[in-house]
Amino acid sequence: MEIGLIRDLAMGINPDGADAWADRDAYIFALRCGAPPDDFAPHGQEWGVLPLHPLGLKRNFEPFIALLRANMRHGGGLRIDHVIGLQRQFLVPLNADPSAGCYVRYPLDELLGLLALESQRNQTVVVGEDLGTVPEGFRERMHEKNILGCAILYFERARDGGFKGPRDYRTQAAVSAATHDLPTLAGFWEGRDIEERRRIGIYNDAEADAALAERRRDCARLLEALRNAGLNAGDAADEMTPALRDAVHAFLASSSAQLFLAQLDDLGGENEQINMPGTTTQYANWRRKLSRTLEGGSLSETLRELSRICAERGRGSG
Repeated sequence: MEIGLIRDLAMGINPDGADAWADRDAYIFALRCGAPPDDFAPHGQEWGVLPLHPLGLKRNFEPFIALLRANMRHGGGLRIDHVIGLQRQFLVPLNADPSAGCYVRYPLDELLGLLALESQRNQTVVVGEDLGTVPEGFRERMHEKNILGCAILYFERARDGGFKGPRDYRTQAAVSAATHDLPTLAGFWEGRDIEERRRIGIYNDAEADAALAERRRDCARLLEALRNAGLNAGDAADEMTPALRDAVHAFLASSSAQLFLAQLDDLGGENEQINMPGTTTQYANWRRKLSRTLEGGSLSETLRELSRICAERGRGSG
C-alpha cells in the first residue's frame, strides 16, 4: 500500500491515564473538551477528555511534539480528530453542563508549524477532521500546510439541500461516507442513529420525528445524486443493499478529493455506529464488534469489489 496505515489521533486524553499522571503541567485538570449546542447535538457535548494547557504549550511544546512523533512513527498517515482544536477548543468545567463552556484559544501558528515539520520528518500524510463549527479562514490555513480536510458524504450539500456531485468536492480532502462518530451507511439509511438518540434522550419525540422525516428526504436526495452521476443503485429499499452501498462508494471514489476512505463497518453492513458523541454509559461506545470476521467469504468478496470500484474510478490502494 502506498500510504499504509492511517492512524487516528484523539483530541484529548483520559484524565486517569498514564499521560496525565506523568506530565501534570501539560494538561488542564479542571476542564474537559466538548462542543457547544448545534444541529448535530442540540444540548451540546462534553467528551470527558483532558485538553492540553494552552499557556503550558506556549512555555513548552515538547508534549505536543512527542505526541505527534509517537503517532506518526508507525503509519503513513495521521488523522487528527477535531483539528480545529489547534486554533480553539470548547472547554467545559468539570461536572458542568456543556452550556457552561466557552472557547479557549490555542497557539495555532506554532502548532501548525510543528505539525508540518513532523509530517516532513516522518513522511506522513496528515488529515484533519475539520467538521462542526469551523472558524473563518481555518481551512485556508490548513490547506497552506497541505493538511487534507474531511469531506463526509452526509454533510457535502448544495445550497438546495441536495448532495453535491462528485466533481464538486474540494480537492484537498479525504472523502468518506461517515466517521466513527456518525451513523454507518446502513444506520443512516434506516434512521437507526435517530432512534438511538430518541432512546437515550438526546432527541425528544418531536425532534426525533422531525429528524426521521428529514432523513427520508435525504435518502431520496442521495438516490437522485447517484442517478445524476450515472450510477445504478438498484431498487430503492428500506435497508442498505449491496448495490446501493457499492454505488455510494463508486460515487465517492470518483470525487475530486485527493483521498478516498471506506469503513469496514460499511463494507460489513453494520447498522449501529461505533461511537455516539456526548454519551458515556447511555451507549455502548467503542464496544460493538464487527458482526463478520475479516476472513469471512462475504466480506472478502466485498473488499475485492471495492478494489475493483477504486481501480475503475482511477483510485489506487491507500
